[in-house]
Amino acid sequence: IVSLLLMYRSIDVNVINNQRETAMDIADKLQYGASALEIKEALVEAGAKYARHVGQVDEAMELKRTVSDIKHEVHSQLIQNEKTQRRVSGIAKELKKIHREAVQNTTNSVTVVAVLFASIAFLAIFNLPGLYVTDGPEAGKALISNTTAFRVFCLLDSTALFISLAVVVVQITLVAWDTRAQKQVVSVVNKLMWAACISTCGAFLAIAFVVVGKKSSWMAITITVLGAPILVGTLISLCYFVFRQHFGTFGSDSQRRIKRAGGSKSFSWSYSANISDLDDYNSDEKIYAL
Repeated sequence: IVSLLLMYRSIDVNVINNQRETAMDIADKLQYGASALEIKEALVEAGAKYARHVGQVDEAMELKRTVSDIKHEVHSQLIQNEKTQRRVSGIAKELKKIHREAVQNTTNSVTVVAVLFASIAFLAIFNLPGLYVTDGPEAGKALISNTTAFRVFCLLDSTALFISLAVVVVQITLVAWDTRAQKQVVSVVNKLMWAACISTCGAFLAIAFVVVGKKSSWMAITITVLGAPILVGTLISLCYFVFRQHFGTFGSDSQRRIKRAGGSKSFSWSYSANISDLDDYNSDEKIYAL
């Protein structure tokens, strides 16, 4: 009870009662024991004095009281830092979990798209306009096989097919436990899917010149003029985001490290490490490009 009461700063431990006694004088009258020793120690730390010493300057007592105040203040600061550290660590773990789930969702999406591309590329070669030769030694040969457009189509369609199959094999074989490793795999696979998209678009435009015929080639040219800028513009925009993500944030990261290095030195290393992990997610970029 005495220790609890002494926690209140408003209490004056050196008040003298009607018998000219302070709390320290009364504590001397207690029966000797562990409780009495604890009470006296608590009173001494709080700056308690005997009635005969009240009003006199006791340098040793003042020093003890100052040291006690500093100890309590440091203890409170350590408790606060520990709470903050746990809170920041929890936030960092949640953000890592969200980031890992986002990368995993991207991996699953790429796998589905790769299977879709492979299926389309495989079926396209067997569903040609004009169909095939049905009789004779050349049975099964495409009727448009002698055209340049078909050769371009066949080359690009095969490229899209094999790239998509390669992506599927990579996705179902590699297992990356680390988030950074997952990002690297997805980044490489995404670039392969870019190539598959370009090949598929090129195959479509090549076969379009065969479908519309020579007299209506203006339709195929119009499709090319409309489609090529869309695809090229999209790829250029994606390249911009990728390069900005990998190279544009280097300066801001350096400035952030410099600011942290010039800050307060009172935090522990583990606390600073957690803050550093959290800063990796507190990026000003609204779009993250793999």
